[in-house]
Amino acid sequence: MHIKIREPKTAIEHIFLRNIRIQVFVIEQQIPWQWEFDEHDTSAFHLIVENNQQIIGTGRFYPSNDDSIYKLGRMAVLKNFRGLGIGTKILNKFEDIAKSKNISEIYLEAQSDKLNFYLKQNYVPKGDKYIMDGIYHNLMSKTIL
Repeated sequence: MHIKIREPKTAIEHIFLRNIRIQVFVIEQQIPWQWEFDEHDTSAFHLIVENNQQIIGTGRFYPSNDDSIYKLGRMAVLKNFRGLGIGTKILNKFEDIAKSKNISEIYLEAQSDKLNFYLKQNYVPKGDKYIMDGIYHNLMSKTIL
């Protein structure tokens, strides 16, 4: 495997990212496509994950009401590539970017069945689980600086 994580450069790459999200969230998890794409897609900072020039994952983050706190979301890796540490690499890349931008905290809404993944990356739960898009989630955060 040769994993490369970077910002998408072209409109076509952004289409590939949308296709990853459709495959993971809409098809696999049965979230209505109307819920998957929102106003943050145009302004968010996106990452593209490639393995030997095949796009296999994505994620995005954008400022909250406070420019020193960013929300991370829409992190997805194609099924055949899960369990190989790619999610951890995506999180690490976002955290490196956050440090370079003096972002003090990243928060996310983790699907509850993925809670342990984020706990291992030192994200801390905030409050009780709740239902979003028909799936249990937990609000979590991590101090960066």
